[in-house]
Amino acid sequence: MRSTMRTHAGPPGDSMKAKPMNAEVSNAGAALQPREPLRLVAGANPAEEADAVEFLRASGLALSSVVLGLFDQSDDCIKVIGVDGALQFMNCNGKVAMQVDDFSAIAGLPWPSLWPEAAQPTLVDAMDEARAGRSTRFEAFCPTAKGEPRWWEVTVSPLRSPTNSVEAILATSRDISERRQREDALAVVAAEMRHRLRNAHAIGAALLLASGQSDAPHLEFARTVAGRFSRLADVQSKLLEVDGGLPLSAMCADISQVFAATGGRLVCDGLPDLHLNEDRARTVSLVLGELTTNSLKHGVLGHGGTAHLGGRIDGDALVLDWVESKLDGAEPASNVSSGQGAALMARILKLYRGSIEAGMADDGYRVVIRLPLG
Repeated sequence: MRSTMRTHAGPPGDSMKAKPMNAEVSNAGAALQPREPLRLVAGANPAEEADAVEFLRASGLALSSVVLGLFDQSDDCIKVIGVDGALQFMNCNGKVAMQVDDFSAIAGLPWPSLWPEAAQPTLVDAMDEARAGRSTRFEAFCPTAKGEPRWWEVTVSPLRSPTNSVEAILATSRDISERRQREDALAVVAAEMRHRLRNAHAIGAALLLASGQSDAPHLEFARTVAGRFSRLADVQSKLLEVDGGLPLSAMCADISQVFAATGGRLVCDGLPDLHLNEDRARTVSLVLGELTTNSLKHGVLGHGGTAHLGGRIDGDALVLDWVESKLDGAEPASNVSSGQGAALMARILKLYRGSIEAGMADDGYRVVIRLPLG
């Protein structure tokens, strides 16, 4: 959380000690006592709520004990906020996640004031939605009370009384910093890949044109190939700039157009109608860019042959099949398990629990890519 929280957090060191659990539960219980008893589940479906209430009646468990138990078993930061926006309660693990040593220093402060200024309008809007009885979810950056940078996925929901009026707001913050770091790392890789590809194509085109200048009969051929390098660089650069995501079919069409004026062909067979989000689109683009480059250098696309790209949804994963038909005079593409490009593809897919396998099959050289979508 931002400096507002740190200013009121008290001095560091031994003077900042955690409160005993019995005091914590006592304070939490007090914070959870509105004018009327709150519903057990924020924004609960009436049928589901009736089942929960019936279970509690049959078990003899006190509602407050169950709620506090649920709060303190969660690793998320769970907060109860008044309808006026004041912070009333934070669970024990939430204080650990937010590095709050003394909750009394921030209790009663406006919840948005504990966040960076850029995020505050989003929190205000989320609380307005909760007051209107609706739940919202967003991601935002907020340092901890001790200044450590963190990203959070935040869910904000209304807490209702038995008369259905909104009596408080429930906010749950989940630390997604590691996921954001992975996404940032992938963005850096994409930028580096874009730079590498464009440089490689530019150098190749320049060498061809220079050779053609000294050999007039081959000048026209050199210009044609240099133009193909330029188109390939443009398409691969576009594929790596996928802010907001990209349809899988559009991605394949962009790659295919590079080979329209050559003997090589990339045919997309039966791809699922799927819009990839930004990180998955960038991942697929990087992998397909590497495969096309390998095929131009070592496989059928560089010898006027045909490569096929098919796909399907298998459970929660996208599975892509890249097949290079056998062609006399063309060597199979270098095995995906070796080389820097292959290692890069494997590392990128591993970030999302994906995998890549390659080898010779009856119909030619085959690569199978599996990428979880969730």
